[in-house]
Amino acid sequence: MELSTAEKYSSILKLQAELNSELRAFFESNKNRGREFLSSALIEKVESMVEALNSKSFQFRRCDYGGDINYEDSEQYYSSGQEMGAGIVLHFHGFAVQASWSNA
Repeated sequence: MELSTAEKYSSILKLQAELNSELRAFFESNKNRGREFLSSALIEKVESMVEALNSKSFQFRRCDYGGDINYEDSEQYYSSGQEMGAGIVLHFHGFAVQASWSNA
């Protein structure tokens, strides 16, 4: 059975909230370890979160990567569609993520 647009949007918002909660908890538990640690740990954390999603039937692929020693400026994009940038798009920016839908 196909989900309605409102149901799809609701599930994307729920996914976004769950991912942001996990990222915030990770940041809070590691913020005293320094900028260099946080910068490299952020990249690893995002990749492990995406791998976990993919193990639960998603098919996210990296679209763009902009790692930065200033973790606040680090950006990573993943999408779940057949075409790059389509489907559910996850835009990780620092220790936060925005989830959206794109038909690209």
